[in-house]
Amino acid sequence: MSNGNIFYENDSIVAIITYKTSNSKTGDEYQTWFIDKNNPPTIAIDTGTDSLICGDCKHRGRVVSLSMAELIAETLPTPKKKALLKRIADKKSKGLTSINIDRKCYVKVFQAPLSVYKTYKNNGYEKITIKELSKKMKYKTIRIGSYGEGTLVSIEDWKQILKNSIGHTGYTHQWHNPLMNEFKSILMASVDTEEEKTQANKLGFRTFRTRKENEPLLVDEISCLSDKKYRKNKPLIPCVDCLLCCGNSRKKKNISVIVH
Repeated sequence: MSNGNIFYENDSIVAIITYKTSNSKTGDEYQTWFIDKNNPPTIAIDTGTDSLICGDCKHRGRVVSLSMAELIAETLPTPKKKALLKRIADKKSKGLTSINIDRKCYVKVFQAPLSVYKTYKNNGYEKITIKELSKKMKYKTIRIGSYGEGTLVSIEDWKQILKNSIGHTGYTHQWHNPLMNEFKSILMASVDTEEEKTQANKLGFRTFRTRKENEPLLVDEISCLSDKKYRKNKPLIPCVDCLLCCGNSRKKKNISVIVH
């Protein structure tokens, strides 16, 4: 089996599945990556073209000009000021005119997403049809959107991909968009507050909510089984063995994890 395959592509984005992972939290799930095909992810977040694969996700941060970033740096405490000025200098050295600030996404784009992008640019992935990928999924599990929005691939294609699998996990930050409501059958709504959870539940989504350590679980929530802070001395269960974050594919409670 090759390192991965392209299973969707248009003029702007490419969707790639990889078959091996070192992610201990997810375990041995196939991973899917949605990449701006014309810009490395490390550049895309500083120019704003990551909106192609992340939509209007609030965790993307905001893109400002380098001159504006310098003004912002002057308002920060000394340690943060020095850190931002160092980043600004780095962007200038790379010929950029803008920078991303306030980014809160947990995905470190200089790691796996950048590696996937480079392999793609070096023609390291062959194309695969949805039908072929569906056959390859037999007795396997898959994570929808290891980076980027799984909603970029049609629900019909996902259902065909998943029909031979033994399970999947997947999340979307676009749950508030009426056009994405059909994805509630396979994706969890990623939310950060009780209010967002309530809104998403009303739209028919099960939710995956991040919460602070001092915030309790709600009555219709259970803790993520790989949450180190909540489980303490209990063994952690990787996603590949849990598979509860599968939208409405299973009629289970909502999931919550302590943010870290």
